[in-house]
Amino acid sequence: MTLAISNPTMPSATAATSASETLGVRREPVLVALKAHDGCDATLAIAQWLAGAQRRPLHALTVVEPSEMAAVAAGVPALPERYRVEERAAIAELLEARLARTRWGRDTAQRVDVVEGPAAHTITDVARERNAHAIVVGTGQHGPLGRLVYGERAVQIARLSERPVVVVPPNAAVGPVSEAIVAVDFSPASQRAARFATELLANEGRLTLVHVKSAVNLSEESAGWWDDAYERRAADLFRRFAASLRPERGITIATQMLHGDVAPMLLTLARERRVGLIACGGRRHSFIERMLLGSVSTELIRRAECTVVVVPDHGNEEGVEVLPAMGGVVESWDANAWPGLIERFGRRNGGRVTQLRFKTASPQGAGSVESGYRLVDASFDRAASRAEIVLRDAESASSQLSHRIANVRAVMVSTDATGRDTALRLDTASGRCTLVLSEDV
Repeated sequence: MTLAISNPTMPSATAATSASETLGVRREPVLVALKAHDGCDATLAIAQWLAGAQRRPLHALTVVEPSEMAAVAAGVPALPERYRVEERAAIAELLEARLARTRWGRDTAQRVDVVEGPAAHTITDVARERNAHAIVVGTGQHGPLGRLVYGERAVQIARLSERPVVVVPPNAAVGPVSEAIVAVDFSPASQRAARFATELLANEGRLTLVHVKSAVNLSEESAGWWDDAYERRAADLFRRFAASLRPERGITIATQMLHGDVAPMLLTLARERRVGLIACGGRRHSFIERMLLGSVSTELIRRAECTVVVVPDHGNEEGVEVLPAMGGVVESWDANAWPGLIERFGRRNGGRVTQLRFKTASPQGAGSVESGYRLVDASFDRAASRAEIVLRDAESASSQLSHRIANVRAVMVSTDATGRDTALRLDTASGRCTLVLSEDV
């Protein structure tokens, strides 16, 4: 892979570089990735506006992917190096002409580089080496093919990048946006995404923090107490999240909770509100996860009609308040997994105060409740298909009570936003047993 030289006054034989950049400029640049012959200027205009608004230098980069391997495979001699140098110089001239045509960048220090290498890796490598403030990349011109080719390149860049990536559709408006939405999971990455989105808002703009609660398979009273606890925790995290942003310029912050699949819900909201920007934190996914599940950021890049910002997940960093992720539910119908699941629950929560609820599956729904006992142990006998919960009197460790729950059909463990267990539910052929853990201990 051939990268651009760092000194624009000393071009090498493998990179064409030109600059109108003042050597004294030290701020992190905005790096815009451009195709030499793409007639869509929205990407460049937004990059120039962003650089100018924040008084940053603009670095325009075009990557020419190597053609030697294709030539060898086809039995055609590779082009001489002189031709490649001339080609890159001609592309650099075209880029400079595009920069000059766009009114947004006339007062911004600008630099043009044409380099060789695999496009996505080269762009993200250059961004890392120059400590770029952000990468701006387009999704191509109108039409399914253009969106497919350029959109997938933008997805690759977002997956590889250590810097925020701004993905611009062809019809994007240039300038500050009046309203943006941020996909919030209360992680440091989503906090950084919200801060970055704030930079792109107009004075007195609106930033809506959106948390999408995915559906879980709960029923009857379990769904009620779990949903109530989730809503209360989300409200608290929203409050802390919004307070951490400290908005200025008259920007208002709103919060919204949605229910369903994350990406479709965000896309629908963005269309209904006609927002100019969607921002989200990127998450690292394995190859298998990407193949089977995809990701929220990938779906937003592929389908959004507005600009999308993806901020990478760097974990926790100084100056960023770490808010715990929302809690979750593990629900299992696999009896082979129940011994480990229930026994680990018992070990984690020994000594906590409990409330044990029983409810039959009869039409009358008769039930009973035992409160105030401390958990001693929980286990599951696979051969007998029976769980055992051992409790003791809160005042006397020697006084114990054992409950055996037979014919278990399903097991659920729920946790709060800190990862602490909140309940164990056992569904049986005759009803349900729910062990609720006190929040006060």
